[in-house]
Amino acid sequence: MIIPKIAVKRPVTTIMMMLVVILLGIVSLTGLRVELMPNINPPVLAIMTTYPGAGPEEVAETVTKPIEEIVGTSSGLEMVQSRSASNSSLIIAQYAWGTDISEIRDDLTSSLGMVQLPANAMNPMMVKFDPTMMPIIQVAISNGEDSEHLQTMVEEVILPQLQSIKGVASVNVTGGFEEEILVTLTEEALSEHNLTQQQVVQMIQANNLTMPGGVIEEAGEKLNLRVLAKVETVEQLSLLPVSITMGEEEMTVVTLGDIANVRLAQKDVTSISKTNGSESILLSIQKEASGDTVGVSTEVQKRLDTIQSNYPELTVLVTMDQGEVIQQSVSNVLKALLFGAIFAIVVILLFLRSIKATIIVGIAIPFSIISTFVLMYFTGISLNIMSLGGLALGVGMLVDNAIVVLENIYSHLAKHKSRKEAAIKGTSEVAGAVTASMLTTLAVFLPIVFVGGMVGDLFKDLSFTVAFSLIASWAVALTVVPVFASVLLKPEKVKAKKELRFYKTILRWVLSHRLVTLLITGAVLVGSLALTPQIGTELMPVQDEGAFTINVELEEGATFEKTLAVIEEIEKELLTISEVDVFSSSVGNADAMMSAVTGSGENAGSITVNLVSGGERSKETSEMIIEVEEKISDLKELAQISINESNSMAAMSGARNEIEVMILGNNRTVVEEYTTELSERLMETNGITFVTDSIQEGKPEYQFTINKNEAFKYGLTAAQIGSFVNEALQGKVAATIFDTQVRVHMADVSNSKEAIENLIMKTPAGQEVALKDIGEITRGTGPVTVVRENQQDSVIVTATFEGIDLGTASRGVQTTINEMISELNIDTGQYTIKTAGGAEMMSDAFSRMALAVLLAIALVYMVMASQFESLRQPFIIMFTLPLAVIGVILGLFVTGSSFGITAFLGIIILVGIVLNNAIVFIDYTNQLRDSGLSVNDSLVQAGSSRLRPIIMTALTTMLGLLPLAIGSGEGTEIQAPMAIAVIGGLMTSTLLTLVVIPVIYSLFAGKKRKREIPVVE
Repeated sequence: MIIPKIAVKRPVTTIMMMLVVILLGIVSLTGLRVELMPNINPPVLAIMTTYPGAGPEEVAETVTKPIEEIVGTSSGLEMVQSRSASNSSLIIAQYAWGTDISEIRDDLTSSLGMVQLPANAMNPMMVKFDPTMMPIIQVAISNGEDSEHLQTMVEEVILPQLQSIKGVASVNVTGGFEEEILVTLTEEALSEHNLTQQQVVQMIQANNLTMPGGVIEEAGEKLNLRVLAKVETVEQLSLLPVSITMGEEEMTVVTLGDIANVRLAQKDVTSISKTNGSESILLSIQKEASGDTVGVSTEVQKRLDTIQSNYPELTVLVTMDQGEVIQQSVSNVLKALLFGAIFAIVVILLFLRSIKATIIVGIAIPFSIISTFVLMYFTGISLNIMSLGGLALGVGMLVDNAIVVLENIYSHLAKHKSRKEAAIKGTSEVAGAVTASMLTTLAVFLPIVFVGGMVGDLFKDLSFTVAFSLIASWAVALTVVPVFASVLLKPEKVKAKKELRFYKTILRWVLSHRLVTLLITGAVLVGSLALTPQIGTELMPVQDEGAFTINVELEEGATFEKTLAVIEEIEKELLTISEVDVFSSSVGNADAMMSAVTGSGENAGSITVNLVSGGERSKETSEMIIEVEEKISDLKELAQISINESNSMAAMSGARNEIEVMILGNNRTVVEEYTTELSERLMETNGITFVTDSIQEGKPEYQFTINKNEAFKYGLTAAQIGSFVNEALQGKVAATIFDTQVRVHMADVSNSKEAIENLIMKTPAGQEVALKDIGEITRGTGPVTVVRENQQDSVIVTATFEGIDLGTASRGVQTTINEMISELNIDTGQYTIKTAGGAEMMSDAFSRMALAVLLAIALVYMVMASQFESLRQPFIIMFTLPLAVIGVILGLFVTGSSFGITAFLGIIILVGIVLNNAIVFIDYTNQLRDSGLSVNDSLVQAGSSRLRPIIMTALTTMLGLLPLAIGSGEGTEIQAPMAIAVIGGLMTSTLLTLVVIPVIYSLFAGKKRKREIPVVE
């Protein structure tokens, strides 16, 4: 190979090029965004439509189904889910990964414009799911009991300062109070002036407007005319004329203030935000799509510190900071990378026993990492735990090529060749093997492209960073290493390597007892495979981020005060736990649209709990959850309480201990019957401890049934009666002044059943009639939310499991489903029963990863066949793979780790790594055979010569991964199974390769080496 020759003969040029790359790498590093995870944008659209006054069935039939039909025609659609509730419709459309959502959204916007929706329905609003929609930091602001002053400070001081920060997209406010202008009427005043509540509303509306009046032409000018009658203040509103009284001499104008009490007041509280038990206002800060999470978080923290110092009466608490989580996670992965590099360098120093040689090889690590930053910058990859995990994964491999090259240079120096000659010949001699090793390792990452979906996007950054760093280390091995070797190493100080007689003895024995060797190896492989059922399966390892959420739901119709009381009891218990750092509570749902869609309102609340950092507590988050559950167990009689561990990967991996089963069909009654049957069967399934379903009971409510015949006698319609009841109880929003609603309502209207029955309504003819005379109030149940999937009615059954892993639980649930379908003879063409959520995602991810493994093996074989110009020798090297499987199984079994997609990725990486040792071994064996040695002598000599570099490269890779395998701290847990799989596989494959591969080679090799495919010259 000519590259080493050019590099050695032009050392200054080589070193200058290396410095240029380092300079570019440092500059690129400053421009890299720091995130927690790679940028994953699921192809999901949400279509929300409001239909005021409509029930769930009406919404489903007239709004949801027509929109579903339009959405169902869009290309790339994989699943469509809908939820029809009172007043609103929500449709979630999920498309195949790689679909251009922007194009789909444009097409749907055009199509939905032609859908015939009810007259009162609002236009559908379409939202593309974007991770940047999630808040990156949440801040709780409180100041004791002065809520009005706090509200003013937040709106006038804090919000403007936070919104002005570069990179902040929006700041949403939860808690506090809202104001409205109340116009309180009395029956006496209305009767005195012969007015009704509706007439007062109409007068306000008719006298609060701005209208175009036309054009006035005068003095050579033509100017627009505007009619101004806008009300700007509460005082102006109170002076609004609403009636006239006739006096003896003149008419007197009656103003709104004369017949009503007009004032600015707080709205009734239906939601509240609290922090550590005290009322507060919660600010949720979102960043811009292109913003740097850590950078924005840092600037927000600085601004909050300034606000706190300027206004000491305020208490500012950060309840959630994704930037801090990212910094902690990235820091832990960086530590793992640093310690891995140190371990690798220590191994080199111990083996080579030369500081100069260690420096030469050690250059490969920082140079490869820094040069990787250049490629990351130009490919748009951020610094996240996956990309840094790729560097940590590759840190031990970065020196492999350099070790092989330096070892061979040493061999030539020991033969008393000049430094330059030894550097050129030593590097050129192994350049082919080093290149083949690099290409085989790179080849295994190509199939990740075909994995697709969220898994493919998740591991893309890791794959690219490993590939970039390996290419850089290959370039270093063939250029920088020989250059520094030719300058720093002295032939007279290089001693010939000692004969490793013990290994030669082992090799000769196994070559003489080939059958015994293979039988022992086969027995070990079978024994390890027998341990497979003992290893659990999971989708993704869960990071302990020290946070969890307590969700509380009371019976339908429960008051805000009742829900708040339960939340406060839980807060008291949390205050007694020292490991709890800060917790924020919310009761009710301030967002009317989301309240209608999710069904949560005054009867629901939640508490987000953040624990102190991992170093300050002795328990994991899962253990803390158990402790909290024990403390609040008595409250479960009052409400349904669930506690879920918060995790950045929760959206991907689903709940840790739940399996969802979806039942679909066109007959909802039958679907509910199957739901009941399945729930009973699942409770008898091993490991399942709790089963719930999404079938909702009707919401309790009071219903006023109109007697239409009696109402008709008074000249009243149902619409008139409904409007009267609604306005009498809730008031009527008549206008908006300076962004504040004006609500007209009656004074002293009780919400009791008896008081409402006795409400007096005026007829069009001026008569008065009580509501009890034209209808009846009874207690009943309201309609439930209509849930559908792929245009079919659906019910979700959720099974909670304990003591078993996700894979075992999933198999048990699937067996129960199959038995039920078989025994009840369910028509699978009409009804579908399938697992969903994390179990479904795990099955799909495993099948994709299995395909990636097969593709990796095929590609690696092709690379090796091209390198050796042989079909037989790559096949011999492939026997290394089952030897690696032994270590993977043993590693996961001994450490108690579950097998998930990260461990699967470890196997893919192993396909490229474990073959390298065999490649180096076989390549040198071929060279010795070409020189005239016999097969056995060549194997013994090659083994003796290549043992040290093989052991060194394996140890550097394994020790480089050790910090990741230990998985201490946030951010490293996700890569721990991958590192364990690689370390275990590399350990067994290295040890067994040194004895098994020579045996297999000797079985397949002929007396003379020849090419299987003729070369045409």
